[in-house]
Amino acid sequence: MQPPYEPFTWRQTKSGRWERDVDEVEQFYTTLAKRFQGSGRVFFALTAHVSFSIATDPTSDANEARVLNALRIAWLRLRYDHPTIASWVEYNHDAKKCHKIYETFGGEGETAWLKNTFQVISNNQSGHEWCNSNPPVPKLPTLFLIKRAPVDGHFRADLVLRSHHEIIDGIGSLHLLDNLFKCASEAFDRPETFPIPEFSDEWKNLSPPLKTAASIPDLDVPEQDPTLRSIMDRNTAVLEEAEIAQIPHQSGATVPGYHKRVSLTLSEEQTQQLLAASKKLDASITHVYHAAIAIIVRDLQTREHEKRRVRYISYSPINERSQCKEPYNKPQHAASVYHSVSGQSLAIDLTVPALGKSNPTTEERKAEFVQTVKQVKDYYLNMRDDKEHIRLVPSYWYLSTPPYPPGLEDPPVPPPNPAPSASIASLGVIEHILAPTHGKFELDDPWVTGDELGTGLGLFLGTFRGRMSLSAAFNDAWHDGNDAKDFVTRCNDLVIEML
Repeated sequence: MQPPYEPFTWRQTKSGRWERDVDEVEQFYTTLAKRFQGSGRVFFALTAHVSFSIATDPTSDANEARVLNALRIAWLRLRYDHPTIASWVEYNHDAKKCHKIYETFGGEGETAWLKNTFQVISNNQSGHEWCNSNPPVPKLPTLFLIKRAPVDGHFRADLVLRSHHEIIDGIGSLHLLDNLFKCASEAFDRPETFPIPEFSDEWKNLSPPLKTAASIPDLDVPEQDPTLRSIMDRNTAVLEEAEIAQIPHQSGATVPGYHKRVSLTLSEEQTQQLLAASKKLDASITHVYHAAIAIIVRDLQTREHEKRRVRYISYSPINERSQCKEPYNKPQHAASVYHSVSGQSLAIDLTVPALGKSNPTTEERKAEFVQTVKQVKDYYLNMRDDKEHIRLVPSYWYLSTPPYPPGLEDPPVPPPNPAPSASIASLGVIEHILAPTHGKFELDDPWVTGDELGTGLGLFLGTFRGRMSLSAAFNDAWHDGNDAKDFVTRCNDLVIEML
């Protein structure tokens, strides 16, 4: 392994403690969290949710205890297989940079870690309600099991992973939950023989950063790279050449409130109909919904006496696990941050009709929709085929990251963005990552978000058990839940009408 990867190699700095440098994507999330620390919340804190049920004897508390014990044993096993779930990032004041740190069990051993990072909640809330009520973001990734009322002899609960985003990302968290339920199923069926490893060499399973996993070399001076400079110049130009469409939001608040999520789930029949209709357009369902978002954002613009052009600006997150070399492209390195965002912005020009003018005809709207889908599709295909992209990923993160506040005091919370937009992240067919059934465990309603502390809307699209779900993450300081739900519903209604 040659530089620049040497600083990212895990090294033992004292007995039981390993450290390495963070790469650009990990630094981005660490810096954002620090800059918003004064709000009492963690920007982009990751939430991964899944509901599960398992048949038990309703007359016996022992069966519930057996389920919880199986999940605890599985979580302990994952600590060995994915020790990065017990790591954190802190600022080294002497070196003036951030380090990722892992420590083996302390004096109390695994008991204390399990008690702290596997917590059972019984408060008559669903997992979704609990996630909308400002849940904690512990220092270490933590599983929260929210118990629900049993039905027909089935123990039911919602399992929620909460973590700082510099430790794990959305796709990684789904892989992690799949690994968890694989282990839990074995531990439930065969608790006496389920293997609990000896913790001493688990540090060998610590995950490197994306830069190492994908063998991305350093750019000496990113700003001087001609390809990167061309992309940055274009991104600047598309912001300056047109009026930028923005989503309405409540003004007044200067500090973020609660991160929240709303969702809409289609039936299997509706999902199949939309997939088939998208195929006829020679587009993916993600292309279609991203186009709908652009049009709905346009529809929310204030009409004036003359019609005018506005520009919808967005981006796309990209799962980079396929770019990583073995074994880092496999679920055994689920506890990692192996994703990027598109370097080039998506820019779509749309017309806002004049005040008092009649709305476009159905034929005109369909023509506009088809054209917008084509623009979105071309953008996604260009990203997919861009051989230069992975080389530039660290530079994209680096150029997007403000300086890290090095002081001990919380820095002032950054002001809200006055011109927010809406973006979408596609999780695809989730059961390709997280199996719906693991032995006696039946899973449902998996989803992920990153805590939204800004003024924008972050939409997520995913399909599980044949049903597609569209959700939106927002901050209640600037958006009302009904408005967010209305935005999601309007996007979905537009897609159904146009297809």
